[in-house]
Amino acid sequence: MNSKQTEKGVIETLWGLFVSVRLSVIVLTLLAVTSIIGTVIPQNGSPMAYMESYGEGIYRIFAFLDLFDMYHSWWFQLLLVLLGINLVVCSMDRLPAVMKIVKKKQVKNPKVYQSALAGESISMDRSPEEAAAFLEARLAGTMGSFDQVTQDETEARLLFSEKGRWTRLGVYVVHASVLLLLIGGLLGSLFGYEGFMNIPEGGSLNEVTLKNGHGTVPLDFQIRCDKFTLSHYDTGAPKEYRSDLVVLKGGDTLLEKSIVVNDPLRYQGISFYQASYGQATPKKAEFSFKSRASNMVYTRTGSFGEAIKIPEGLGTFTPMQFSGNYSFRGHAVGAAVLGLLEKEGKEPLRLVLPVRFSGFDRMRKGDVVISVSDFEERYYTGLQVTKDPGVWMVYAGFVLLIAGCWVTFFMSHKSFMVEVKKDRKGSLVTLYGNTNKNKLGMEMVIRRLTESLKKELGTPERQVK
Repeated sequence: MNSKQTEKGVIETLWGLFVSVRLSVIVLTLLAVTSIIGTVIPQNGSPMAYMESYGEGIYRIFAFLDLFDMYHSWWFQLLLVLLGINLVVCSMDRLPAVMKIVKKKQVKNPKVYQSALAGESISMDRSPEEAAAFLEARLAGTMGSFDQVTQDETEARLLFSEKGRWTRLGVYVVHASVLLLLIGGLLGSLFGYEGFMNIPEGGSLNEVTLKNGHGTVPLDFQIRCDKFTLSHYDTGAPKEYRSDLVVLKGGDTLLEKSIVVNDPLRYQGISFYQASYGQATPKKAEFSFKSRASNMVYTRTGSFGEAIKIPEGLGTFTPMQFSGNYSFRGHAVGAAVLGLLEKEGKEPLRLVLPVRFSGFDRMRKGDVVISVSDFEERYYTGLQVTKDPGVWMVYAGFVLLIAGCWVTFFMSHKSFMVEVKKDRKGSLVTLYGNTNKNKLGMEMVIRRLTESLKKELGTPERQVK
């Protein structure tokens, strides 16, 4: 066997594999099963939460199989690719036969229609020629344009027409829509991402932190939050939070928008949603220092990261970090300042100073009691960031899917024959119809047209035996 024959044999084998309906059933079943798994197992959670739920051994197995981020796993993407190839090959294999039917001219054989669906015969006080001309004009809107054939044996006039030959391609519109959905999903899985950005008022960022600690994605532009506004209901619950965002590049302002929940900023295919908020580190804060020796209280204002000298030689205090909701030994104490107290000859002490509890530091029983007197309240805006380059293909796929299903299930290829026979009182007219699907619908069309002609002509019908 030469190389060409071998190559041909391999191609035929692969073609037979991908044209198989069995492959479609297997892939669709696997996708259904994995989708159930992806619903049962929470996706994109934290490793610690998974360890607590499943234990270390099961966690390692699931992590190896990418079950915690299943829809981005290589094997799920492979299933989508296999389904797409199977769909394309099946369509290519069957399309030529369908195109022959679509391009083929209507069969003008009376026996084909007389064995299909027939209406009741109607008498007309006109010659077959006049009746045929009248019916051709009267029924053209419903049945389409007619071709007239004269049957020499019976001197009957036969009018043939057809509509909707192209509707046989409706199933391929559905196939194309599914293919668009698959491609759109793959593009989103391969090149899209989800993450977040926490931007303090007046600050800016140019990178997105991905979910689950999967790293960061740099942006070639910056997002700045000029202002964050929070409004409340009378009960104190948050009513609306709004962020005034600016897109910057090279110092130039490219776009400005105030966003609220469900009204994102979109730029370069990336969407920035208002998702959360919190208290950000204030630029400055006012601290109170009470000396236990002299009982004197000193107030000083300082910036975070800068040391504040405490009078009476009590050392220096450096505010290091601000937390909007700090937990101390398992108890939530609200907003707090974390700082470092240093005094010559002693070990530095790390302090927690809750804003709401001014006497909290007394428990330390040190030479000085420190508390937060005041600070400028400052918020950060939490943005959910998503990029999905395939979303427009998915939207187009849904639109095409609706159109394809409408054509496939509600439209059909219809062909008609109107038989006009010579009668002793004029002519005898019978309507015939044929369709590739929905025979009941075609029967109703023939009956409706027959009844309409009866009323219009005002002549009794005669049942043909």
